[in-house]
Formats: sequence, C-alpha cells, structure tokens
Amino acid sequence: MAYYQNTIQDLYSGHFKNSYGVEGMCVTGRSDYKKIIDVSDDMKNHVLEEVKKSYYKYNGMSGGNEREDEAYSRGLNEYYKTLDREDRLSAAWTLGQLSQELSGAVISAIREKIPGWQAGQQIPSDILDEIFSSKAIEDIMTRKADGKEAAKETKEDQLVLSSEAPEAEPDNEKRSGKVAVNEGKRARQIASAKTPAQIQIVISLLKKDVSDCESGLSNDMCDENEVKKAKALLQKAMERLSEVSGKEQEQEEESQSSFLINMLM
Repeated sequence: MAYYQNTIQDLYSGHFKNSYGVEGMCVTGRSDYKKIIDVSDDMKNHVLEEVKKSYYKYNGMSGGNEREDEAYSRGLNEYYKTLDREDRLSAAWTLGQLSQELSGAVISAIREKIPGWQAGQQIPSDILDEIFSSKAIEDIMTRKADGKEAAKETKEDQLVLSSEAPEAEPDNEKRSGKVAVNEGKRARQIASAKTPAQIQIVISLLKKDVSDCESGLSNDMCDENEVKKAKALLQKAMERLSEVSGKEQEQEEESQSSFLINMLM
C-alpha cells in the first residue's frame, strides 16, 4: 500500500501531511485538540463495526489482519480530509475516545455474563448480540458532543492496536484485549529518522514496546512472535543508529520535519 510522502514544497511551506495525505495532524507542542466534538454518524458506525469485529471475529483480540487494519485507518483518514483543518485532530481524538468507551463497556458486559473471561476466550454470539444491542451501547453511540477536554494526558506512541485507538480499561489491557507492536508505524519511524538523536527517540519507544510485549506474554495477552517482532525492530533501529552516527546531516530542516510527521503515523 502506497503512503503519502511530503514533498520539499510541503515541508518548507509548513503544509505537513500524515502518511494518508491529511494535513493538520501534527500534535507536537499541542494539547488543545483533546476535546470531544461532533462527528458524523457514519464514522461513529465505522468505529463501532471495528469494535464489533474484534469481539465477533477475534474474541477480543486484534486479529492481526493488516488489510483489514489498513481499510479501517484509511476510512478514518479519508473522513478527516472532509473536515476543516483545525477540526481534524479533535475528530481523531473524539473517535479514539469513542472506541475506548465502547470497548470498555463491552469488556465489562462480557465479564458480567462470563465471570473470569479473558481476551481470546470464545464468546457466544448470542451474548455479543445482546451486548451490542443494549441501551448502554446505544447511549454511547447517541451521546452528543459537549466539548469536554481530556481529564489527563494520554501516552503517545505507545503499543497500540492496528486501529491505533487509546487504551481500554483496565490499564494493562489494550482496546481489544491484546498487546501488539505497530510494526508498520515503527518501521516508518526508523526509516524517517536521519540523526542519532532521532534514532534514540525511536529506540526508547521500541524498548518500551519490548518490555510491554514481554509483560503481555506473561499475561497471555500476546505470543512469542510479538516479542520477537518488537526485538527485531529494536535491532533494526540499533543498526540504523550505527549507519547515521558520525555522518554530517544534510537538509536538516527537511529531515526533522519528516521525522516528526512519521512519529504520528
């Protein structure tokens, strides 16, 4: 799948775009976007269908289907393009919070009906039918925006599911119950890093990924392949550090801008 690459004109003009070609998605130095705004019903349903899939198809786990993940993310970004530039980050924040709230409600409802349920364990479809048709889910889907700002900061660039949604409760359980490293995102960050300092930022993130995957393995929230994937990416970043160390950096402004954009993809 081809991703958008910023041109020199984009970089020098300040019109930076993310990997889907959406301008206005840079969060560096900002927190004002973290507020709930009105979003379309179609996009709310887009999020709901993704949450449903993670439970009906994958029993509360991510599933790891890259084509499905790409279709979901691309659908979100195509919607952001239709909004005013200043509303795009807030829309992304709003839909992320919706995903988090829906998954939290589903997890709680499942455990009420199946005490001790853990992600990956089979969920009878009739139970899911009842949960997703419940008033609790309806209330979440029909709630109007109130401009509410976030009560606390969220962790950027943490381990995320393919949808890159915020964490669901409890704190050690991701949105659909599985710890997973976003391989495509980290690979783009490694490739876009042009200085030792930039590489060190990615290495720090990958060390956290490895730690979280190892913890997830011990808690049956991922498998050994996920740990190996995180370690392989860390090794790649270390090799990249060796490549750039000691070299003179050309077009510093361009490389810094490109790197910051890829940190958000």
